[in-house]
Amino acid sequence: MKKYNYIVSVVMLALAGYIFYETSTYEIGTSAQKNPAVWPQFLAVALAVLSIALIVQTIFSRDPEMKKEIIDWKGPGMKKVYIMLGLLVVFVVLMKIFGMLIALLLLIPAIEWVMGCRSKVMLAALPVGLVAFVYVFFVVIMKLTLPAPIWA
Repeated sequence: MKKYNYIVSVVMLALAGYIFYETSTYEIGTSAQKNPAVWPQFLAVALAVLSIALIVQTIFSRDPEMKKEIIDWKGPGMKKVYIMLGLLVVFVVLMKIFGMLIALLLLIPAIEWVMGCRSKVMLAALPVGLVAFVYVFFVVIMKLTLPAPIWA
């Protein structure tokens, strides 16, 4: 397990560095958020800090379970991971075709279903509530443009 912790930490550190590199070219905008690079850079720093914390925790861990290779690549937990990765690919395609808000309306209940939620109220209310929040906060208040569909 230690090996996987180190691999994930290094990959996440590289991703954080790439995010920082990409956002360094963002230009100051006229929307409510003057510098669009602030939030992605904040998340990149958080990702880097958590990756370093995982490395430190792995180094100082005395748990004998950490030495065992306990990942079952064909187990039910990993099948959920594979399904979630597939859902993310479908989300990106749907976002390009229908726009972000409609894609979120489809992604959120799919994630809920995979995670075991069977409440019809939650399967309907949570996606509508989150999409409404995203629209109000980012479009109305922050005056940001969300990814639009192909035809827009």
